[in-house]
Amino acid sequence: MAGTIETARRHDLRRRAWRWHFLAALLVIPFVLWQSVTGTLYLWSEAWVDQRHPDLRFVAPDPHRVSLDVQVQAARDYMGDARVDNVQVPADSRRSTQVMFTDARGLPVAVFVDPRHGGLLGRLQGAAWPVGWSRGLHGGWPLGDAGSWLLEIGACWTIVMVFTGLYLWWPRDGRGWRALWPRLRSGGWVFWRDLHACVAVWFALLIVLFLFTALPWTSFWGGRVLGPVQQRLGQQAPAAAGFAPVFAGSGAEGVASLQQMLDTARARGLNGDLSLLMIEGPPGSAVSLRSIEPRASDDRFLLFDRADAALLDETDGARFPLMARAVATGVKIHQGDYFGRSGPWVNTGFAAALTWLCVTGVFAWWRRKPAQALGMPPKPRAPWPWWLRLTALVLFLALPLLALSAALVWLADTTWTKAFPPRAAP
Repeated sequence: MAGTIETARRHDLRRRAWRWHFLAALLVIPFVLWQSVTGTLYLWSEAWVDQRHPDLRFVAPDPHRVSLDVQVQAARDYMGDARVDNVQVPADSRRSTQVMFTDARGLPVAVFVDPRHGGLLGRLQGAAWPVGWSRGLHGGWPLGDAGSWLLEIGACWTIVMVFTGLYLWWPRDGRGWRALWPRLRSGGWVFWRDLHACVAVWFALLIVLFLFTALPWTSFWGGRVLGPVQQRLGQQAPAAAGFAPVFAGSGAEGVASLQQMLDTARARGLNGDLSLLMIEGPPGSAVSLRSIEPRASDDRFLLFDRADAALLDETDGARFPLMARAVATGVKIHQGDYFGRSGPWVNTGFAAALTWLCVTGVFAWWRRKPAQALGMPPKPRAPWPWWLRLTALVLFLALPLLALSAALVWLADTTWTKAFPPRAAP
């Protein structure tokens, strides 16, 4: 009798995991496909621009360069009243200086200047600048915060799908480690199920880690959860990192020389590609200059007084607190920088694996579902076990939008079940 009750409990729990895996898939598959496509486009967008517009991206190598102020002013004159977002200064003398603006739609506009004489080379925007629109679409543009929230919900439910999928895959038939390999000769539903489940298990840890590297970029979790937690624990990045406007310096009126800031950076050993941020920031705020390195620990940051270019502060990624360092490293991994030239290939392979999971998951569902039915697993009747309630509580506390969306899914599921109760077997 006890064995029968235990078997019933396990069956009920498996049915519950299967049902939530199914519901999660309805939300997650469009999200995963969208993020895989837009993310891959962003990974290769810089290389595409290099191939498509070499006249804007490359110049004849020449050690002589005019002042950075002259270069930026040429871009300003060309763009009229638009504000400068940032300036990219390459270490390679064969590359042009890139001055970034934002258009009326909220998408970036890249203006290219020849550093040898300060002449304008041209600009790229809209469809011609995939670096901007692919990154924007990947982050929720043009819906703004609402788009970011939707993508965050998709990431949260992908985590749910990974956990429920692992439970469903876990071998209970004595196959042991052989369950890691698909049964290619089984045919039918089992064939597609194994192609889906085995690849998902291989990438499960990487999927979860990758999703958590994306969450700091979101407007809700990154801005309203992670930010306050870091501040309360003293784990935020140093002010010199310049991730937000830093109000420091003399506060005196005047505009300092960008070239003077650049010379100071080079003199202090920042020899790679550099990015200058908040050049036209709020009054009293400082100008942030940072190096662009593959590893977050190698990044260096300088903070300058806007009025006289005095160096106010300096730091590097190795001096970040543990949480801030983990976030910065996650960002590098997520955008394909961490592994150098092989980074885009690694992340493209990962995106291909996610697409594979979506396709094989749909095929497995299609082969198994009853004819003329959705094939949603039946609703469990037994209450949630205590350990599952505790797990859900931890996830809901860590991911508030998951809690909110889960409540909406539960409400919709309950309403649907009451409106269209399952038919009894004849």
